[in-house]
Amino acid sequence: MGLIAGDGSVVSQEATGAVWWKRQLARNCAQPDDLHLLARQCEQLHPDEQHIGFEQVLRLLADAGLAPGKAAPGKAAPGLASADPVMLWVSLLADSGAYESAAMAIMPSDAVYSGGRRADGLHSAQVTLPGGAAADSRAARSQAMAWLAALLRALAHAMLKRH
Repeated sequence: MGLIAGDGSVVSQEATGAVWWKRQLARNCAQPDDLHLLARQCEQLHPDEQHIGFEQVLRLLADAGLAPGKAAPGKAAPGLASADPVMLWVSLLADSGAYESAAMAIMPSDAVYSGGRRADGLHSAQVTLPGGAAADSRAARSQAMAWLAALLRALAHAMLKRH
């Protein structure tokens, strides 16, 4: 099973991995400091505010967002129908409240990641990208935001390694 692209073709999970991420990074104009700042913001979001984190991450990475309040529940936000199929899928998952699934869907398919809940109720995550860039999140208020924060930091490290 895969994602349906705008032209009706099916995009497999494997096809959305390294190739998709290389394309995203190539068109991404964010700076490492932007990614670190957004990671901190994601960690601080209350679980009821996770949609804000996804909207900001999607906008930063792909110029697409969830457009909260502009789409009926279970429907894609206006303007996303022609968006990148991976970003559309992540948007739909997050819009439906499936935040952990959305976090997994945005991960590069060849990344290594883990996460968990600490005794104090906060969440932690680790992400290692192909090429070795790795980062973590140690004090997020939800698991999905911990994974997003760790991913953003790993992407920032990868950007710094390239320059």
